[in-house]
Amino acid sequence: MIRTLAIFAALTFTAPLFGFLPEADTVRHGLATKVDTMYAKWLLSSSERNWTSQFKGPIDTLAGATLGVSDEVIKQRLAALDRRTPMDLRYTQDVKNAIAMYVVRKKDLVSRVMGRGRYYFPIFEAGLDQYNLPFELRALPMIESALNPLATSPAGAKGLWQFMYATGKLQGLEISSYVDERSDPVKSTDAACRYLLKLYDMFDSWELALAAYNAGPGNVTKAIRASGGKTNYWEIRPYLPRETRSYVPNFIAANYALAYGGLHGIYPDMPPATFFDVDTVQVTATLDLTQASNHFSVDPALLKVLNPMYKLNVIPAPRDGKMYPLVLPKAAVASFQECADSAYAASAPGRSSAAPETESAGAAATASTPTPAAAPSTRRTHTVRSGETLSSISKKYGTKVSDIQKWNGLRGTTIQIGQRLVVKK
Repeated sequence: MIRTLAIFAALTFTAPLFGFLPEADTVRHGLATKVDTMYAKWLLSSSERNWTSQFKGPIDTLAGATLGVSDEVIKQRLAALDRRTPMDLRYTQDVKNAIAMYVVRKKDLVSRVMGRGRYYFPIFEAGLDQYNLPFELRALPMIESALNPLATSPAGAKGLWQFMYATGKLQGLEISSYVDERSDPVKSTDAACRYLLKLYDMFDSWELALAAYNAGPGNVTKAIRASGGKTNYWEIRPYLPRETRSYVPNFIAANYALAYGGLHGIYPDMPPATFFDVDTVQVTATLDLTQASNHFSVDPALLKVLNPMYKLNVIPAPRDGKMYPLVLPKAAVASFQECADSAYAASAPGRSSAAPETESAGAAATASTPTPAAAPSTRRTHTVRSGETLSSISKKYGTKVSDIQKWNGLRGTTIQIGQRLVVKK
């Protein structure tokens, strides 16, 4: 099943930006491919993967002096943002200092994050919309991970939303030898939305929910008790851990930077892909992403950027009814449909470069022994494409819908894009 998300239609990218290049165009678009590869390696570099987010931490109390914009202007801009949301995006001196830290001292970082947002924000917004949460929460992973799905904190939190192992497991995310769904943009976003909703139901305040997301519900409850029972973030703030005292001002400043960054000369570094340019197919057998990049003509570094949840660069075969997604540039989906079988075969467990020699040796040893000729097989398979139904597939191969259902163990007529079906025996 293809997961599609609404995104800004004006940001359409062409095939060369994905490294999906017809052979004749490789030389002509070599620079575009090189740029994509460099971007992907930069995003996945060890220095960015293992880090403490530069959007977190204490606020520089002197940063506000470098802002170059009057307090009144900042207040008016924040008031405009505040009117659009149920969250409390108020002006304070710490908020002003945090804004200056982002739009003056960390302009390059904000520019990169805004560029990554072209891909990730539509995913966040779809999840927030599903759970009826404020869209301003899309800035939360900005301060958690700088929108790097492989970001890992010193404490072990991982992914765009920086889930610790236990919290991720409690939210139903798979964390195994092959898969870490804390790094899956869609799965982790769904888990984060559910977790934020629980925190809001617990404290009845988005600011306290944010504080609890950072410090844990227990620390927020302690701060409420220490304050004499107050339930406003700004009133219990002195009783919170140091990082959490900066957390909400940083969050407000991140929303300001996203809304008004252009007025401070900050423009997004454009990413190699947006969610408008990709589709998701379901994998029906073990798939090595290195093999997939060769078969589907996709830059392997870009394929890793689009599928950061696979720890060993291998997508496991379906198990217990669960299928795993493969995110591809739209231009490569047709190649997937045509070459999936060969990619699965090349990824089969136990297959190695020595296998052909072993097979040849075995063939030579039995060459002198006549064997009966194998009867030609009429069995055919078909990989489901977008828009196809069992009825249209049966007509294409001159078979009956009931036969396809019987050969593939289907109880109904629901099929998925990327699914392989036996269509003739």
